[in-house]
This record gives sequence, C-alpha cells and structure tokens, in this order.
Amino acid sequence: MHFVVYALDNRDTPDARDTHYPAHKAYMAAPTLTILMAGPLLDAQGAKPIGSMIVVEAKSLEEATAFACEDPFCRNGVWGEMTVRPYFKATDNR
Repeated sequence: MHFVVYALDNRDTPDARDTHYPAHKAYMAAPTLTILMAGPLLDAQGAKPIGSMIVVEAKSLEEATAFACEDPFCRNGVWGEMTVRPYFKATDNR
C-alpha cells in the first residue's frame, strides 16, 4: 500500500534543514521501505524549501509513520508538522 508523508518545516528553526540535510539525504539513500518519490515542498515563488513530501510503499500506516519518524528531519525538529496518510495513485500521465 502507498502512503504519503507530508511535512512542513518548523518556522522556529529556519537553519535546521541545512544543518540536518546530509543525515536526511543518507537516510533517504538507504531506506527501510520503498520510496516511490520524494522531494521538498517549495514556497509560493518555487525558490525555498518549506517542507517535504515522500511517497512510500509500506505494509501499514504504522510502518510508514515509523519510517517518517526515524527521518533525521523529524528526529531533529526540522519538521514542525508531519502527517502520514494512505495514498492511491489514480493517474500517471508520464
């Protein structure tokens, strides 16, 4: 089953993303789940990262949530808000 991790950065720690990016990148490079797609959410101008979106394949919501909670961005307070929800891909026009 697919799940989407939708996380917005903590506004109180604006430099945390840069500080913890190397650890986040390493975590994403050796995942315990299949990552279908991932990348930063951007501000309205499309210039500055303000969060993250990750789509994973997992056996359960609990497994997907545990994966997200172990991400260095989550563990180190980069994300101020995080939601994990089941996701169904209805269209793919690639």
